[in-house]
Amino acid sequence: MGVVIQAFSVVLTFALTAAALILSGCSGMAGVRFPPTPAQASIGHLRGSVFGGHAPIVASHVFLLEATASGTSSTGYATMAKSLLSASSTATSSTYPVTQDLVPGSPTYGLYYMTSDASGGFNVTGDYTCDVGDPVYFYTAGGSPNVSFPLTITAISSTSSSGISTYTFTAANQLYTGQSVQFTSSSLGGKWSTLNGTTQTVLATPTASTFVISTPIAPGSGADTQAGSAISVGVTNPSIVNLAMLGLCPEVGNFATGPSAIAYVYVNEVSTVAFGYAMSGFASDALHVGSSATNLIGLQNATLNAASLYNIQGAPLGPQHAGEGQIANEITPAGNGTVPQAELDTLANILASCVDSPNTASASSATCNTLFGSATSNGTPGGTKPKDTATALIYISKNPGATNVLKLWDLPGGIVPFSPALTSRPTDFTVAIRYNNIPSPGSIAIDSLGNALVPTNSTSGYITKLSPAGAVLATSATGGSGFNSVAIDSGDNIFVTAGNSNALYAYTSSLGAVSGSPWTSPQMNSPTSVAVDSNGYVYVTDGGGYGGFGYGGYYGGYGGGSSSVRKFNNSATSAPIVSFNTSISNNCLAGVSQIAIDPSGYIWATANSANSGCRVSNPGGAATFSYSNQLFAPGNIAIDRNGNGWVALQLIGYVAAFTPSGQANGYGGYSVGGLSYPTWIAIDGNNDLWITNSGNSYALSEFNSSGAPITGYYGYQRGILNNPSFLAVDASGDVWIPNQSSNSVTEIIGVAAPTVTPLSALQPGQRP
Repeated sequence: MGVVIQAFSVVLTFALTAAALILSGCSGMAGVRFPPTPAQASIGHLRGSVFGGHAPIVASHVFLLEATASGTSSTGYATMAKSLLSASSTATSSTYPVTQDLVPGSPTYGLYYMTSDASGGFNVTGDYTCDVGDPVYFYTAGGSPNVSFPLTITAISSTSSSGISTYTFTAANQLYTGQSVQFTSSSLGGKWSTLNGTTQTVLATPTASTFVISTPIAPGSGADTQAGSAISVGVTNPSIVNLAMLGLCPEVGNFATGPSAIAYVYVNEVSTVAFGYAMSGFASDALHVGSSATNLIGLQNATLNAASLYNIQGAPLGPQHAGEGQIANEITPAGNGTVPQAELDTLANILASCVDSPNTASASSATCNTLFGSATSNGTPGGTKPKDTATALIYISKNPGATNVLKLWDLPGGIVPFSPALTSRPTDFTVAIRYNNIPSPGSIAIDSLGNALVPTNSTSGYITKLSPAGAVLATSATGGSGFNSVAIDSGDNIFVTAGNSNALYAYTSSLGAVSGSPWTSPQMNSPTSVAVDSNGYVYVTDGGGYGGFGYGGYYGGYGGGSSSVRKFNNSATSAPIVSFNTSISNNCLAGVSQIAIDPSGYIWATANSANSGCRVSNPGGAATFSYSNQLFAPGNIAIDRNGNGWVALQLIGYVAAFTPSGQANGYGGYSVGGLSYPTWIAIDGNNDLWITNSGNSYALSEFNSSGAPITGYYGYQRGILNNPSFLAVDASGDVWIPNQSSNSVTEIIGVAAPTVTPLSALQPGQRP
């Protein structure tokens, strides 16, 4: 809001504080199972500050909350977070007392909080506990931005009455009615102004409720053109909510101890963006964050994602931006992941434009109204509007490609406190990390702890195991040529086909050797797909003939071999015992390229080169349906929660669904939802479809369970995908995609719904 003040021309500046420490802790670890019996741990003595984009936020209410895993898979998500501060603490102080929110109707009514000081600071004394293994975070609400900026005095007029002199001035600036401004230098040093309209009054330091000037400045005395600076303390802005993920409640020690001790916590719009995207699948707003009791691993791994995007101790991770402080990371803590720093900063700038705008206790600014009108619960004008900045960000993360949401690119205008930022409007606001130096990645599968297993499709294959945060945990010994399809059993053992070596390889969860591996036979002719069922049986395509990667997609199944799928026994223990069981035969299984197992145990198969597909009984091999020369280069089969099988038809740009009895429904088409040479389908916990495309700039498409596109014409393209073919969804709602032409794997954070892993659990389309 431009206010006219005679005598001053105001230009806003900002400073960012840098810190050298980083949050490392558990950022690169594999999923960790904490003790099943809840244990309490001390939080430890922590200090921090609440910052808006431009300045500290004064008098913000700082809540310490815990996201919990409780309830069933249908009731545990987005439950009310647990408050950790209480009146019973003995370690409160007069500087940072703990106070209860007593305002009825407030979203934090009845919860305890601390208040940030004039520098935005707060102090957690350490006399609080959390539940071991649960995510702990700061929620900061309201307060007033404390903005420092330079100003130039251009004119002053003065009047005097009863010994009190009053000065009036006008100028265009970013102040607004209701702010209190103290001039810290110039001839008006130490004096204050409460902005109340076009004409403002400059008074001295207050005594009681009266502002008194002790040293009047006469008009024309030389004070007409003097430079100076000011501190503006704005009115309380109820639209401000910032979040920062502290981490998992530690099993040993507390947050303030050990080699990964947190010395200081910076809470701002960037930390809010990191939290919102990481927790997107578990949150309905900034206060309701949680999971089912059976998906604590997914909730914990999402916590690691927040640390990958932002370092709460202020120093961004990455050599190009060391020391800048309080902006998004450039690289992940493990060092092998590239973070979309400019995009995260851009999202933070969008929030900051509302935080710094002229809000009052009774009305939001035009900027905040624009944010809340665009960032709705479903991304459309008819959706539920958020009431605070953090919930707005969570809604953005859930609707990253909505046209309404993309309009927010224009919102910050010239106010960009976080840099580097995007220089052009994005096609979507998905947030993706790219993990580098993964040679020739083939397919991908997610284990029960959220680790990603990626086979290297080269002349000497091996498996790379990535942690939920993308760190390389282990690589297997090299094996056969042409590692392609990978599957994981209930014991987290890994099975991979070696197409060029006519073999099936097996590894333990730690990528150790398995007795009897590899298994070969003359009939296992260039196997291209492997699947595992809930009983541990392993199924391998038998006689696929030629198998390889074609134009961005998977081609296989040229002639040769028998019309069968080979079935292996498997103990699914930590050291599995595997042996041949039987061959399941049917003419429709000739030249099969991909297979999947449905919850009823039936085998679904597609043959890319023959444009065919079918569903057969197990072990009998009787076909419940079969389509021959009608599927136009089908990719894989993905089973949804209703037992339907979904297939991407690459050559005509469609996705199609088949009921278990074979009734077919066609959906999509070129340009619909971003489909262009679709190659692979995965189903998330909301029963939505995720589809990679080898055309359309390698976009990622999303469709709902009825086959209606959620993504627009361009799909999602922020993931820097390069010749993707396979994909997988994890229990945190992240989508993992190998980039076959850039030796990397992309993880799109929180874009999907949390999903049961591994696929061998045969619980498709369900949240864990």
